Amino acid sequence: MTMDTSPAVIDPEEKRRLRWIVFSVAFAVFMVRLDSYIVVISLPTLARYFQVGTSEASWVILSYLLVMTGSTLIFGKLVDRVGLKKIFVWGYGLFTLGSLLCGLAPTIYLLDAARCVQGVGGAMMITSAMASIPHYLPKNIAGWAFGICSLANSLGIMVGAPLGGLITGFLSWHWIFLINVPVGVLAILIVKRNLPADQNLPPPTEGRPFDVSGSILSFVGLTALVFALSRGDDEGWQSGLILAAFAVAGTSLLAFYLRERSAHDPILNLSLFRNRDFSFAVLTTLVALMLLSGGNFLIPFYLELIKGLGPEHVGAVVMIYSVVYMPIGPFAGRLSDRINPRRLCTIAMFLAFVSCLVFALTLPLPGLFPAVLYLVLLAVSYALFFPANNHLVMSLAPEGSQGTASAIYTNTMNVGMVLGVCLFEGAFSQALPTGLTTMSLTPEIIRPSLASVAGAFQFAFIVGAFFSLLAFFLSFYSGRHASAARGNQ
Repeated sequence: MTMDTSPAVIDPEEKRRLRWIVFSVAFAVFMVRLDSYIVVISLPTLARYFQVGTSEASWVILSYLLVMTGSTLIFGKLVDRVGLKKIFVWGYGLFTLGSLLCGLAPTIYLLDAARCVQGVGGAMMITSAMASIPHYLPKNIAGWAFGICSLANSLGIMVGAPLGGLITGFLSWHWIFLINVPVGVLAILIVKRNLPADQNLPPPTEGRPFDVSGSILSFVGLTALVFALSRGDDEGWQSGLILAAFAVAGTSLLAFYLRERSAHDPILNLSLFRNRDFSFAVLTTLVALMLLSGGNFLIPFYLELIKGLGPEHVGAVVMIYSVVYMPIGPFAGRLSDRINPRRLCTIAMFLAFVSCLVFALTLPLPGLFPAVLYLVLLAVSYALFFPANNHLVMSLAPEGSQGTASAIYTNTMNVGMVLGVCLFEGAFSQALPTGLTTMSLTPEIIRPSLASVAGAFQFAFIVGAFFSLLAFFLSFYSGRHASAARGNQ
């Protein structure tokens, strides 16, 4: 089924304004993703500067991720209730303030607190950014805009760690945060100038108090869940801390669900999930992100342990994914304006299944060809998938719920990434020969059992192939009534 591609008549001034809107949205995505990774290479420097261990230093990353994940749903609702432009501008402002506080932090604990401020700002930015595209842009260029955002997301992830290392090496760790301040101020001015004023907001006095209980429960539940999944391998899955975190997450999320069923104006409108197409599209996102993050977690270990590459060569090989991905993302976005995005998602997940299965069957072969082929095919599949999937999810959200839909999409991606690492690491660990653990693997140790360790990698990627096949079927059944849904909005 083709989509409506009839060109809308847009005067030059309006076209310029729309381009600035897309730039503001893409730049927000870039900044949020960049600051998720910019600290990675600087962690040893931070540990030495503050005289703390690696565990304490890791909270500089974890605090940002936890707060952003926990607060995304809250700000998704506020976008729909208070106004998109307000939340976008406030988010940029809070993110910029958090960056300034990070750069000036005198202790590791104040740095963690400032990263929490950054995380709140990041949640506001990413939620309002994704909701801006269907809200402000004509439908016939929404896919193109999502493609630009997909490119910005990829760039933020790709350049974050090396940029942080360069800034720390040539200047100091303070500047990996302080560089955001002038950039953030400029971005605020661009957003205020180019985004239209918020209109058609629900009346503030309708006897619908803000869902504070739901906000607290969702924040606690999601934060505890991501904490448990992120720290389980380090702390031990059966440790008291992790079991307690899972218990808190389960109890809070169950209470959150029950609360949302009875709330007059819930944080999470559960009626969104009554739309089968929307639910299947979100599930496709979850499974697709599990495959991507899990594979990206294991591939450096494969290159180092099985192929004997050094870190610098591993980085060069893994970079193939980003190099292939970047030029295809915007093209795929434009393509999703012309044909049903569900078809693109389905094709992409089938290609991901092929890439995973072929790699699992060929990875013991000599040379780097299996890894290079896997990264190229995976890059093509996800460059096709992300713009189309984002387009599909947001197009299925009814008017007035786009902020909530954006928050659901963002949180699904975050949880999927953490789950994927757990899944692939667990499958790999279970298939390792007796006596070997993931903590003890070095090229020297595994040399006597190299074939068995390669078999463990094969098993993990076969599991990944199964999940990519699941994503293929979920995608096939998602959005089948998207056109009807759009017509009824």
